[in-house]
Amino acid sequence: MTRVAGGNDVVFENGKSHPFDVIVFATGFKRTTHNWLQGDDYLLNEDGLPKPAFPDHWKGKKGLYCVGLSRRGLYGIAFDAQSIATHINSLLS
Repeated sequence: MTRVAGGNDVVFENGKSHPFDVIVFATGFKRTTHNWLQGDDYLLNEDGLPKPAFPDHWKGKKGLYCVGLSRRGLYGIAFDAQSIATHINSLLS
């Protein structure tokens, strides 16, 4: 979706459009990772968010990393991914 035009026409990235009566932005969800990930007591709290503080919130143990849990939007996801890639590169060097 790139924009809403003409009141209720949604324009998509490919240029096609379609009328919709309602648009629901699903921006909220409840994390359940901590319910099924075993041995992560050091990493995630009961809300499924990282226990370590930013900017080291992505660091896990035994090759486990968190991406996108910093509550910093797309910038946070990019920051996490770059930090993890840099860390893995340092381990391989």
